[in-house]
Parts: sequence; structure tokens; C-alpha cells
Amino acid sequence: MNEQKFTGKADLYEKFRPSYPDGLIDFLYDNTRCDNVADIGAGTGKFTRCLLKKPWKVTAVEPNADMRGKLAAIEGITVVNAPAENTGLVDKSVGLVTAAQAFHWFDEERFRTECGRILTDNGKLAIIWYNDVKEGLAARQTEICNKYCLDLILNNGHAGKRSAEDGDKFLRGGYFTELTVEEFPGERIFDRESFIGETLSRSYAPKPGQPNYVLLIDELNALFSEFESGGSAVVKTQTVCYLGSF
Repeated sequence: MNEQKFTGKADLYEKFRPSYPDGLIDFLYDNTRCDNVADIGAGTGKFTRCLLKKPWKVTAVEPNADMRGKLAAIEGITVVNAPAENTGLVDKSVGLVTAAQAFHWFDEERFRTECGRILTDNGKLAIIWYNDVKEGLAARQTEICNKYCLDLILNNGHAGKRSAEDGDKFLRGGYFTELTVEEFPGERIFDRESFIGETLSRSYAPKPGQPNYVLLIDELNALFSEFESGGSAVVKTQTVCYLGSF
């Protein structure tokens, strides 16, 4: 896991990244009924907080100090400073492992080995993605990021890995022994601040003082003005959960 990618972005991430649908949490609980869950690559705890809606004992594993500082403010969880591939959790101690919007940062094979070590015999891994449907505002936002975000350009895409389509094929194609996939459609409503802030919270977005930062914000402002109505704009979303075992 690249542990420094989000250094300096925790405030933006916490303020502007979305939460997750209640239906997803119900789905995970109904399909595991376990006691303990470990949220790996937990970031600022956007997904970790959702897990507290069920009577799980929740552990959040996050190696980035900036992001982990936000986790420390969440009551009712245990916070662990560790990478995804070497969590330090006890063997066979967790009934559910979750990785929400984080799996692309992991060494996939080492992470699978670690899950096999810490999961109980009937334990499961949930890999979760939320994605904006790439049409209208979201499609144009992606074009602007491809134009101005040097990290995205130089690393051949987000985290230098697969497209969303190829990632779906990878997860369905043998990463798990048994797999259930569930999708949760929704929408996000942005105002101007949250639209720009969410973009800047991304790992590849430039920070203040870096090349293209001002140009990126200028084009995002112009784009939002084109699509907004009454100060807000709506983007369709799709949250996908890959729940499997090994």
C-alpha cells in the first residue's frame, strides 16, 4: 500500500468524500452475522463509521498518519497503525474484512494471504467500490482530471492499475473461491464547494502550490457552472460490493 499518497488530504477526504448506502451494510451483516470486522485501508473512517450501525466489534487498520488522525476521533472502534498486507491482527480473529475504496493500493496477493491468516474459518472479505456513473458532469470531470492531474497521467491511471471494467473482471475471475456481487445505485448532490473539494481529495489531484492546481480549479468551476441548477448538480452513482471467501 502506498502509505503517503493521502498525506495532506485528510481534511478534504473527511469533509467531501461520500458515505455508503445503508443497504450495503445490511447486506454485509445479513451475509456474515459475525462478531468482528476489520476495515483495512480505513482512511479517515468514512466506511468504518457505517460499520458501527451493526453490533460488530470494529477494528480500523490504516498506515497513513494524517488519515489515522481522523479515525482516532471515532468512538467505539480500535485503530491499528499497519499496512493491509501485514495488519498484525491475531490469526483467525476476524469474521469479516472490508476494503472500501482502498483495494487498488494493496499488493493483491499478499493481502489475500493476510486475509487468509486473520479470517475465521467461515470468514469473508468484502471489496467495495463506489463509482460515479461516467456521464454528463462526471464524465467531463474525468476529462479535466486527465488533463491536469500529473500523478494520474504519469502513472497510467489511478494507482497505475486496472480500469474499473478490468478490475471487475479480475475480482470475478478467480481472486475468490466463492463470490457474491451486489450493486447499489444512488446519487450524489454537489454544491460548488463539495464538487471541487471532492476532486481535490483524490490521491492524484495536485495540492496548493503544485503544477496545474489553479488551472484545475478554474476548469472545475467553469464545468460546475455549466451543469448546476439552483446551486447544485446531481451525479448518478453505483456502489459495488464483492463479498467472497477463499
